[in-house]
Amino acid sequence: MTTRNENRAPRKPSKMKLISPHAFRQAPWRVQLQYIGLFLLALVSILVVAGIYLSISGQAAAAGLASYDNDQKRQDLERQIADRKARLALMTSASVMEARAKELGFERIDPSQAVYMEMPGYTGKSPVVLAPPPGIATTVEPVIKSTYRQSLWDWLFRGINQLSASVGGSNP
Repeated sequence: MTTRNENRAPRKPSKMKLISPHAFRQAPWRVQLQYIGLFLLALVSILVVAGIYLSISGQAAAAGLASYDNDQKRQDLERQIADRKARLALMTSASVMEARAKELGFERIDPSQAVYMEMPGYTGKSPVVLAPPPGIATTVEPVIKSTYRQSLWDWLFRGINQLSASVGGSNP
């Protein structure tokens, strides 16, 4: 049984030209809409980037102002501490202490007439050590650790060298 299509003779190619995809132009209003859309897309992209930049700049400025305020507070506290130390030094000076003692009824005596008493368990004032004894070398650690002074390139090359040494089987 043959089908209808099998009995039919092959079609002859038509003499009609194939239409290329560039044969039709878009309507002018569509082209204008595409240009407007691309312009708006570029404008929105620029505005987003500018907004991110302004946001980061604003945060950096706020952090800078906070740092400046904290520095001002630190300087004020240092001035207050220095002022209070100066007032304490004036209040505990020998002349002021002698005047206060006279106001309280104390009298100056001859040191040879003074009576000294030994108190059990009292060791006296401990001496203030302002510097280490001479001859003892103190080790000073660097301010920046060597780990933080290594560049990215140094780290990368050292890792490559260690990897090649481990693959090659030789120990450096």
